[in-house]
Amino acid sequence: MYHYPGAIHMHTRFSDGSGSVEDLACAARDAGLRWIIITDHDDLQAKRYEGWLHDVLVIAGHEITPPRNHFLALGIDRVIDKRLPPQEFINQVYDAGGFGIIAHPDERVKNSFKDVYRWDDWGIDGPRDRNGRTVGIELWNLMSDWGEHLTRRNKEVIYFFPRLGISGPTAETLAWWDRLNMAGKRTFGIGGVDAHAFVRKTLWGRVEVFPYRWMFGTLTNYVVLPDRLPLDVAEATRTILNALAAGCSYFVNRLDGDCPALTFYAARGAAYWHPGDTADLRDGPLTFMVDVGCDAQVHLIHDGRILARGARLLRHSVMLPGVYRMEAYRRGMPWLYTNPVYVVGVGREVRGERGGRREVRGGKGGRREGGKARGERGPTMA
Repeated sequence: MYHYPGAIHMHTRFSDGSGSVEDLACAARDAGLRWIIITDHDDLQAKRYEGWLHDVLVIAGHEITPPRNHFLALGIDRVIDKRLPPQEFINQVYDAGGFGIIAHPDERVKNSFKDVYRWDDWGIDGPRDRNGRTVGIELWNLMSDWGEHLTRRNKEVIYFFPRLGISGPTAETLAWWDRLNMAGKRTFGIGGVDAHAFVRKTLWGRVEVFPYRWMFGTLTNYVVLPDRLPLDVAEATRTILNALAAGCSYFVNRLDGDCPALTFYAARGAAYWHPGDTADLRDGPLTFMVDVGCDAQVHLIHDGRILARGARLLRHSVMLPGVYRMEAYRRGMPWLYTNPVYVVGVGREVRGERGGRREVRGGKGGRREGGKARGERGPTMA
């Protein structure tokens, strides 16, 4: 498998960021990323810059930003009206052929840095007529996480030592994500940087909070592909968006170390199932294989509960259907989250390739057959 690092949720001068599209692409290249998704507030001007820029694939969506209930709209060519109720603007995103991600759903703190942009009604979790279409949740928003910890007394300390203001996804957000997937509502998780590179005036001059280059070295999403990313811009864009929508990804906080070629899959004989795939128990038990490549505590999660633990490595056989995903922690702090492998019981129908996968704009880039035997090769890094 090939692993391509990228970042989601960022802003340019077209909304409230401080940099140009080229600034973001340069910062992403310097941070080792291969793709970025720009999501300016209610604006798609960055779309004209889509393509390979400084060896980084630039993709543009937009963030729908009413006073609360923000939503990242991807794969569409028009701005959706933020004055619509949340259910209606989600419906319009999907009716336009796109898909979306619920942004920073569990914000609770208002302070001098930010307001509360919480997702108010957790009963609204996708288009009204879902029909197998997937929706995303921003499980961990770095800037939101940091802002939730900001107080008058600690603002200088956590500015210079930002790791002190970062604690990871909330338990409520993770539990919501698990419930949706257990209910059959395919919901993929991502880590968003919410990069703005805000410029603020201080007693010692103008300060950037936080530079794009630094932000792009934090929450990184790796899409996991069976083939190399195409060079053709349209095909490459479809491949990245389709992989995200299918949940073929994991994300890691690189402040605590990188994981550029994670091993996480279910296996039976020569067949492998990776994040986003649907496997079945018709031919016997499955064995989950995990290797994060460094010192970390790993948890195999089954239907929202810890099933098995390991130190860096984990091998565990399963005979029960359900939703299986993996979390990892370094030095006691949240570090890495995968999207699930879905396991169905004997006699249950397996829904096509990758069950619940949808194609963005009719492309076929990045499609593969979930669970198809692939010989004996293990994961490789692009």
